[in-house]
Amino acid sequence: MQPTNTFYRSLFALCILCFFSLTSLAESNTPDEEHPINITADRLEVQEQTGISTYSGNVNIQQGSLELTGDTVTIIHPNGQLNMVKAYGAPAKFKRFSQVEQSWINGQANLIQYNTEYKTILLSGNAKVMQPGKHTITGSNIFYDVSKQTLMAKGSKDGQDRVSVTFDPATPKTPSGDKE
Repeated sequence: MQPTNTFYRSLFALCILCFFSLTSLAESNTPDEEHPINITADRLEVQEQTGISTYSGNVNIQQGSLELTGDTVTIIHPNGQLNMVKAYGAPAKFKRFSQVEQSWINGQANLIQYNTEYKTILLSGNAKVMQPGKHTITGSNIFYDVSKQTLMAKGSKDGQDRVSVTFDPATPKTPSGDKE
């Protein structure tokens, strides 16, 4: 079973690389994508015929500054082709340090789903994306198109959970020669 384990580790590495490549590779000397991937979980189930791998029980995935946690992470890879990654939790969470912005980007939802074909990320159910010191976006669903770099947030259909955006004020820069 060792060759299969290597195959799925490589497949998962590709998935993580695609899922969190939201910022330029030029943003640091050693991009997250070049760091080793460490995965811990209570259980791993691989169904080669259907192309589904499921990590369950306190799943923690780390690669460089990137961390993804959830109760369950499912990778759909029919015929060895990565198609979809789904992280489930109460909530599933991710965080990543942006070298460009020099700040952490945090997200959480009941489901974080990455579609490799369309290069889209969907956070569903109590979705929240935060960039401390900059902004917080919440809603039922937050959809991000990696290729187009567009974001769309939606509230719940019943109107109970509306979209909320909070912009944190910029910290004013004082000229070095000014005295109060």
